[in-house]
Amino acid sequence: MKLSILNFLKRFIPFSITLFFLHFFIIEKFLNHSFFYPLYAIYLFQIITTALVCFVIIYINEKSSENTGFTFMALSILKMLAAILFLIPLIRLDKDQKLPDVLTFFITYFAFLFFELTFIIKLLSGFEKK
Repeated sequence: MKLSILNFLKRFIPFSITLFFLHFFIIEKFLNHSFFYPLYAIYLFQIITTALVCFVIIYINEKSSENTGFTFMALSILKMLAAILFLIPLIRLDKDQKLPDVLTFFITYFAFLFFELTFIIKLLSGFEKK
């Protein structure tokens, strides 16, 4: 299990840092918009939820590998619900231009989801155990 967690962290930390700075650079350079959520808050949410999902998946895969896929689907639904709860203050806001805020959130959401999927596929195929 420690090997899987280390493999996850070796990929996850550089991925998160690179994505954050790339996103920050693009926003600072090309967009002149004041966002409802600061970029670090969005990334903190994404990093915490993705790490929790992957840690639970690693644990479940070690204990009962046949339930890994179902666990991933259940945790993905919970993560979607958490994302909606995170966005409720923005949705309720009386602001005309919500699209940049929503796009900023969902670009990171799908990038981290793609990372989760690739990690889970490698874990299920047995690649991460080596």
